[in-house]
Amino acid sequence: MATRTTTRLVILGVLLVSLFTALALRTVQLTVIQGADLAQAAEGNRTREVADPAPRGLILDSSGRPMVGNSPEAALALDRQALNESPDGGVAQLEVAATALGLTQRQLSQRLISCAEPDAPPRPVCDDGNPVAPVVVAHKAADEKALLAVAESPSEYPALEVVSVVRRTYPFDELTAGQLLGYLGEVSGEELAEAAASGEDLSSFDRMGRGGLEQQYDAELRGTAGRKVMVVDSRGNATGVEQASDPVPGHNLITSVNAELQQRVERELSDALARAGRPKARGAAVVLDANEGRVLAMSSQPDYDPRDWVGGISQKRYEALSRSGALLNYPIQGQAPPGSVFKPVTLLAMADEGFSLRRGYDCPGSYQAGQRSFTNYNSEEFGMISLRRAMEVSCNTIFYRAADRMWRDGGGERVAETEIDPVANAAAELGFGSPTGVDLPAEASGFVASPAAKYGLWQEQRDNWCSDAKASLGELQASNPARAKYLKAIARENCRTGNRWRQGDAINAAIGQGLTTTTPIQMAAAYATIANGGRLVTPTVGKAIVTNDGDTIRAIPAVGQGRVKVSRSNLRFLRSAMTGVPTRGTAVGAFAGFPLAKHPVAGKTGSAQMEGKQSTSWFASFAPAVDPKYVVVVMITEGGTGGENAAPAARGIYESIFGVDTEAVFPKSGPPSEIPKISGVSR
Repeated sequence: MATRTTTRLVILGVLLVSLFTALALRTVQLTVIQGADLAQAAEGNRTREVADPAPRGLILDSSGRPMVGNSPEAALALDRQALNESPDGGVAQLEVAATALGLTQRQLSQRLISCAEPDAPPRPVCDDGNPVAPVVVAHKAADEKALLAVAESPSEYPALEVVSVVRRTYPFDELTAGQLLGYLGEVSGEELAEAAASGEDLSSFDRMGRGGLEQQYDAELRGTAGRKVMVVDSRGNATGVEQASDPVPGHNLITSVNAELQQRVERELSDALARAGRPKARGAAVVLDANEGRVLAMSSQPDYDPRDWVGGISQKRYEALSRSGALLNYPIQGQAPPGSVFKPVTLLAMADEGFSLRRGYDCPGSYQAGQRSFTNYNSEEFGMISLRRAMEVSCNTIFYRAADRMWRDGGGERVAETEIDPVANAAAELGFGSPTGVDLPAEASGFVASPAAKYGLWQEQRDNWCSDAKASLGELQASNPARAKYLKAIARENCRTGNRWRQGDAINAAIGQGLTTTTPIQMAAAYATIANGGRLVTPTVGKAIVTNDGDTIRAIPAVGQGRVKVSRSNLRFLRSAMTGVPTRGTAVGAFAGFPLAKHPVAGKTGSAQMEGKQSTSWFASFAPAVDPKYVVVVMITEGGTGGENAAPAARGIYESIFGVDTEAVFPKSGPPSEIPKISGVSR
């Protein structure tokens, strides 16, 4: 009996020792190993951090007038985890939130879906921020009373919090400039991670620039949000502020854009698209300071209104903008064959290759090369004419013959991995084929045709061409067998010999056709170089970063890139020859009645052929021709001839610049070069 009792006591003792040992180990774990983490969690349970958004810097025109401003407004921060933990899955709170924000529940639900989800709506509709952070939703139709009710009852709406955000405003009612200005969007998870790694103070409550100047100068405009650590009770009600840091306002951006001129450019471009009468017509217009390269106005059509993005954009609206083409910035991303506005480049190449600028040349209606006939517009004949007259009437056949001779002198048909022919060399000298460096995001580089460029393109596309040559064209074969046969023949030829620089390649390149493409901003920069006597310019929109009191933080210089290797006499000849285009050439109808004697304009029309489409309409120009201060370039895809569509739009722009039947937007001395004085501009 005693033995049995002793055994029980030993077993009990072992159990007690094990229990106390486990408790001791758990105590060590909680106090030593996990103590810091648990203390932080406990602190989080009694405090809540609230962001105090920084006023974002303004975007001002060249006179210091805000094109983009700010307005504070209430928004809702929705905690997805708290919604999911609600008894009804957050349905009731989502209904309240949607009503308060003036959205449908479906629209609000789209905003809460992480962009990483496979069925998420497209960016920027989905939430691109930190997956575990609250989603901040503001909307222009928000009900302030409903938001106040949420703010006054935090215990009833644990997943909702009313926060303050700064909403972008646009003071000029008739100015859109969406692609130029850009918009604001949520901070993505990747950006938050990058900011944390670099020590940058960035939160999911911040907004970052997306597109245009908002993106390009985001670091200067954004500022730094303040932080308030609120003490809360067990029911989530705020009882005080434990600590706080004030927001640091962003700086203002002064641009070289003139607001009145920008409005006129947008109207003229819109009218040009209407004249084109094509549903898929697209347009771009660029106005530069000819000497410094400052962007005085820039428009892309169709364009989005940045007001559409304030408070977030719906998927329906985003998809409509995408279908319309409004999400492409045509002045810097629209790559198209330049057509005859490229002829000044070819003329400079001709001069370098020994062609006389003074003698006459025959301009027949067509030029035969191999098995193909290359024609003038409407096969019009002009007989023996000067190169000056050839520029005025846009004679193609003179340039065809010159290109053919340069092609033969260079060796004729050949495969050349590194060779740049005379026309491509002149184009590269003027900046074609490379981004201009304009201070806007996602600029395209264009493409300049040459033996080396064609060889490189063949290397990139050969597998695709060879695959297309063997593939079945399905529906096209059934509906249009002739076209299907033509496309397969082209694919077979490109597959086998697409690396060869042929006679037709050189002839097409001479008049800006074939493989050559350019953007309107590249064309404007090149014409500025011709206008100012040979100085390469880098187009710039930003002029200075300044404080709210007008103190300059950083001036943004107009950057030159040196001089081109072109004789000044050849450039003078070009400037003189192009003055005849509006007075007795292809733009005479567009400039009828314009006071050219007082404000002479030098320009060139272009009508670039596109297979299966209406021609792309171009007009590239500078003025006054005798002392150029302004460059105006207009491009309309599917716009017809340059003289009937692009040139009239340019004429309207010059009317605003020089004050023809209206008040001039600039003084006689030209666009302002100084930074305007601003003080106390309202944020």
